[in-house]
Amino acid sequence: SSGINAEYGGNMLKTSFGNLTLEDISSTPTFIPASHQIPRNDLQSQPTLQSQPTLQSQPALIPTHMDYYLPSTRMEVPTRAFIPTPPFLDKPSADSCSGSELCDLLMYKQSITSLYVESKLPDVDRFYALHPLEPEISPVDPQGPTFSYASVCYRAYSNQDGCVYTLHRFKNCQINTSETKKILDRWRSIKHPNIVRIHDAFPTKQFGDNSFVVVYDFCAGARNLKQLHFQKDQGFLDESLLWNYIIQLTAAIRTVHANKLSCRMINPSKIIVTGRNRLRLNCLGVMDLLTSAVLDDPAKPFVIQHQQQDDIIELGKLIVCISCNSISAIHQSNLPKSSDVISSTYTTDVRNLLQHLLNKSPQPKKINDLMPMIGARFYTHIERLRVENDTAQHELMMELENGRLFRLLCKINSVLDRPEHMLDPGWCETGERYILKLFRNFMFHKVDELGAPWIDLPHLLMCLNKLDAGSLEQLMLTSPHEQSVIICTFKDIKNNFEKCFNEIFMMSGNL
Repeated sequence: SSGINAEYGGNMLKTSFGNLTLEDISSTPTFIPASHQIPRNDLQSQPTLQSQPTLQSQPALIPTHMDYYLPSTRMEVPTRAFIPTPPFLDKPSADSCSGSELCDLLMYKQSITSLYVESKLPDVDRFYALHPLEPEISPVDPQGPTFSYASVCYRAYSNQDGCVYTLHRFKNCQINTSETKKILDRWRSIKHPNIVRIHDAFPTKQFGDNSFVVVYDFCAGARNLKQLHFQKDQGFLDESLLWNYIIQLTAAIRTVHANKLSCRMINPSKIIVTGRNRLRLNCLGVMDLLTSAVLDDPAKPFVIQHQQQDDIIELGKLIVCISCNSISAIHQSNLPKSSDVISSTYTTDVRNLLQHLLNKSPQPKKINDLMPMIGARFYTHIERLRVENDTAQHELMMELENGRLFRLLCKINSVLDRPEHMLDPGWCETGERYILKLFRNFMFHKVDELGAPWIDLPHLLMCLNKLDAGSLEQLMLTSPHEQSVIICTFKDIKNNFEKCFNEIFMMSGNL
């Protein structure tokens, strides 16, 4: 198709790829009306995070510096310092993340998601605090536009759920909104771990023109395949990682094709990588929305079938580029060298897979046909996923009790040290409050035999857990000068604590 040729550099004449023969795949027609054809060239430089464009006149891209601050209004986000990219993310590998790497990755993603940058851009629909993610792509870009419209990509917050989303804005775009909802519903129904999910699409005049905005999930810390593999010399890809990519890509394409849709966006700059090796197809559905494809057109199934065949061809070309670690590997002049690289670096199974994807066939190809070629590698992929799941569950179990203990500490400190309550200066020094104060000192203010502070986190956690459970174990509470001694159980302290907190809560007016 013309789209494929624009992406990878012209027609591909018949040549030899070892046992692999590449035909003139550009001769395969895609039956799209001329008025709906959108030129594509996805080989522009793609900055970090999301693989979409942004407004050049806006502040620095996210994240490049630490000069960010959090808002005082409109949203509640915890203050977090920006965390640099974990080193292991720059080393693609088929291995799963260890427990410590998983923690580093989650903290890195959270730091990016929590960053708030003051924005002078207007609010759009329910989204606010828009900030550019990448440079704007112009329709007169010498390298060729990704779409037929100037496109800008923003990160934004939703005032409905407080979550962060990616907004793709297409400038001066007239869209048939009567068909947009049908197309959007079809794409919105697709939920897959290897696809960036689309949420909404709508026209807007908030930017001073007729813009069309498409809303996707925000994938914090994502990079595209072009950034990760084609912008620096890393040597040839390990075959285990290559098959890992193939399995993820085919799984995503299989889901799209099963829903009688086509990707039309299989390109290194539109496939993002999150974590160590998690792939996601990005910008799916944009081509359909921009062309306002008519879903109930009698010719639509025939068009979709040809678009799905294009998806399979583009997948083959993408694998060639990844295998050779070069975008230009698929160019006609480089095919002999690419053939030698694949033959000498990878097994025959890789060449057979490429032969199936790229060679012409009298019968329509199906993505499910690749399953026998993947073979037992699929079991290895499942095993890695189970290891990742076990690692995540182990880390989650270690953090599971933190929220419960944090709420307990908040309640305790809401009761103590409130001498102004009921205008009684001695309120916290009498009755149930006094027992709680001694218990607080028992947890936090212990000293050793020399009078030095004694810090013991296990002791603190043990006391909080026994308090929350209402243990019948007895303990001795003493005043700082040892003038008062109280022997009670954790259950007694819990009952007093709940009574005091309920009293404060009733008086607070938060019912």
